[in-house]
Amino acid sequence: MTNERLGQGISAFPLTRWSLVLAAGTGSAEQRHEALAQLCGSYWYPLYAYVRRRGANVQEAQDLTQGFFEHLLAARALEGLSGPERGRLRSYLLMCMQNWVAKQHRDQNTQKRGGGKVFSLDSLDAEERYQLEPVDDDTPESLYERRWALQVLEGAFARLRKDYEAVGKGESVAVLIPLLGRGDKAVSMVGLGLQLGVSEGHARVLLHRMRKHFRAALAEVIRETTDGSEDVLQEELAHLRTVLMR
Repeated sequence: MTNERLGQGISAFPLTRWSLVLAAGTGSAEQRHEALAQLCGSYWYPLYAYVRRRGANVQEAQDLTQGFFEHLLAARALEGLSGPERGRLRSYLLMCMQNWVAKQHRDQNTQKRGGGKVFSLDSLDAEERYQLEPVDDDTPESLYERRWALQVLEGAFARLRKDYEAVGKGESVAVLIPLLGRGDKAVSMVGLGLQLGVSEGHARVLLHRMRKHFRAALAEVIRETTDGSEDVLQEELAHLRTVLMR
């Protein structure tokens, strides 16, 4: 199997997870629920961190975040959206969470959540992660954006590893991934070749291919949380770069 086979799993599907959730009349209810579960699972921690940074304690943050997702599912709030709201899941979920938190604060008789879980989410793990957040002046919104950006990167790296391991090149991906953010001048191609057991020229080619596959994986991860349009995809990629450079 050649290196060109790598990345064949990286492609634009007719319906992304986000568009499947939006299209109430497309796909079965089970398919839409599974798509929503996967999307919300990715956004659990960024939203939890947002609520914690707003001042909620651990239990309040768990209740608010879980209750928020329960509300989205029960109200089918994501289905059939129109206008700019349907373009990006990232910004739409943050807006909804801001409204949800405000509503819960206004409601003095809010019922405590925790009876049944809509999604399999580890609240304890989320709090452990939050305790590792740097103590800085980040606003809840900027913390949410940063966690979203890192979640996107993690998703792209996971796809890369899966593709490379599928063709028996798991060892190569472990060596190449740490070099993705460096320019060629910052990488010793001779040393890289020795690590991979190939020539200097072949090492350069392998790193170039990895960068290409990474860009494709990154675009796929982003596309799954947008309406699939090229304009929105490029805007989200640009926003991702801006957030990561802060």
